[in-house]
Amino acid sequence: MLSQLNNNYGDEYLIPLVWDTDDTWGNTRYWWYPGNGYVPWVIVGGNIEPTWNNYTSYENAYLQTVVVNSPLEIDLEMNLVGDQLEITADITVTENIPASYTNPKVFFVISTFVEDPNANYVNKVVAYNTEVPFTLTTAGQSTTETTIFTLDPSWDIAEINGVVIVQSWTNTKDILQAATTSFTGLLPMFTSNVTAGPAHLGVQFTSNSFPLTGIESWEWDLDGDGQIDSTEEDPYFLYTEIGTYDITLTVFMEGDSSTVTQEDYITVTDGSNVTGNLSGIWITDFSPYNVTDAVEITSDDQLIIEPGVEVNFGSDIQLKVYGNLVADASSRDDEPIIFTSSTEWAGLRFIGTQEANLIRNCEISKANTSAILIENDSYVDVIGNKIFDNSSGSLGAAIDVTSSDNILISQNIISNNNSSNDSGGIGCLNSSIEISNNIIVNNTGTYSAFSFMNGSDVLMINNTIANNESTNGTPYLFFLFNSSPTIINSIIIDNGEIYFPQSTPIITYSCITGGFTGTGNIDDDPMFVNPSAGDGSSYDGLNAGWWLQEGSPCIDAGDPDPIYNDPDGTRNDMGAYGGPASLEPTSTNNNIVNIITKSSISIYPNPFNPQTNIALSITSKDMLHPISVGIYNIKGQLVKTLVDDEIVTNTNLIWDGTDNAGTVTSSGMYFVKMKTTTTSTAKKMILLK
Repeated sequence: MLSQLNNNYGDEYLIPLVWDTDDTWGNTRYWWYPGNGYVPWVIVGGNIEPTWNNYTSYENAYLQTVVVNSPLEIDLEMNLVGDQLEITADITVTENIPASYTNPKVFFVISTFVEDPNANYVNKVVAYNTEVPFTLTTAGQSTTETTIFTLDPSWDIAEINGVVIVQSWTNTKDILQAATTSFTGLLPMFTSNVTAGPAHLGVQFTSNSFPLTGIESWEWDLDGDGQIDSTEEDPYFLYTEIGTYDITLTVFMEGDSSTVTQEDYITVTDGSNVTGNLSGIWITDFSPYNVTDAVEITSDDQLIIEPGVEVNFGSDIQLKVYGNLVADASSRDDEPIIFTSSTEWAGLRFIGTQEANLIRNCEISKANTSAILIENDSYVDVIGNKIFDNSSGSLGAAIDVTSSDNILISQNIISNNNSSNDSGGIGCLNSSIEISNNIIVNNTGTYSAFSFMNGSDVLMINNTIANNESTNGTPYLFFLFNSSPTIINSIIIDNGEIYFPQSTPIITYSCITGGFTGTGNIDDDPMFVNPSAGDGSSYDGLNAGWWLQEGSPCIDAGDPDPIYNDPDGTRNDMGAYGGPASLEPTSTNNNIVNIITKSSISIYPNPFNPQTNIALSITSKDMLHPISVGIYNIKGQLVKTLVDDEIVTNTNLIWDGTDNAGTVTSSGMYFVKMKTTTTSTAKKMILLK
């Protein structure tokens, strides 16, 4: 109806508004008009009785109304102050207001353009303020009315209108006058991924300035010191000092400029009270980090946790990861990263994230859901950790994987975890993952240490699985359902039997309780150096010695194919201390990675200025073929080529912050990407100036 009137007569006298009865003010207005709630699509004048959807009637009403002079003139202006929309109406009485306009009031609304497949447009009311009495009656009188609306992030600034209406509140509800306005000219606006958090807080700013196209340049003061920190459209900034920071953005177009400052926009705290969205780098200077309420890493955000950091979670709090978590204490000299709780927390949960998530050399304990829960096609490497004293109900207590295939679980000690209705160790549902060189001992669960279900075709190589306990009436060595894992070069010593309905496990060159049909399998005492004293989580498996005594039947008994050889070139030893990615036993039972099993990237320092070291870890297979390494900006554009499709002999590279033309790049977030014959991997880094 509005579209047809607009097409026929133009929009000089039309202010289209659609009131949604799902909103309180829309529902109130629906029943406020005469006619028992029978509201027409358009109200063109209070002295004309509304009728049903009859265009001819509306057109006649419109033609009668537009020739009636309003007794008011309104000048309307809308400005942005911080995140507030300030609308000011200057109202002047031009003719004495007749007494028939009874009990007039003033109110403001915000409307936004909404695409509609059945009309040219609709303008939906998305905000409404409380009406106030309008008391002027005599020509020459004037008043200024102002109202404030909080800007909703979902509103497109280019498609919102401010509207003021002066209307009688009784009888036929006459509209005396109305006006509308929208934004024009330059309007600097911005948002960010986070506004508060512990140092070092990583903030990604996004310019939402108006107009949406045509702005030529941007200047940002990101720390309130009066100096320009970035000229990028969407800069990244790392806040290393505790405090509050004003943010100023100036935009330039066609010789004009406009500036906005949001005071105290960023708040940087210590690690004592962590909540909300997480981004940046956690360092030992602010450790321990105490997580006191719900936290998550949102999509496209990254949290890096450095070696030696301790993270303490409040009761039942879970860290949800939709973006990228890198908790990496990979050097043998690094202190581990600790995730724990003084009570019980709900663990790390990776949800649909295809970033290069890494949990390496961490100690994870006291979770009551699952220590590491991975789901919805997430990518996570879990390497060299100690995962102990965790519990769950219907999930794997240490690690639970659902519908995710890009998972590596390697060189971990998984011990003394307990599940009341699943596996005390690893649960896997509809996932194909690799589990290699892990010590999985003294866990208790209905399904002992493992449950693989619904198409979980897991590859297990060189694992030591011992002294786990099944609480089922018929104890399970591990539980398989509709899954076909491949188990090679492993030691599986538990009090139970494999349960595998609709499953066809392939087990070779393994020492397994009760024996199992397959090449190279044995059923012998593996002769551990110092195993735990009994089965299940009531016995300490974490500090026991699980490497093999001299004379063990598992030594040099693994698959004879040279690809499985131990680091010294001899035939594979069954268990976690054998094979190319073997653990090295020491007096304290530390785990030391000797052979690279997956090509990866390490960066130090990160953040950096003016240069950083990029260390490439490349598998022996990939070292025989050309690789490519490049630096890319946040938009995915190549900035610098470090290795151009060539076989490398030097795996330690340096980037000095320049591009391929030798020009110094601006501060912000970059990616180093490496492509080999078998993998493509990337890692984020931050250049600070």
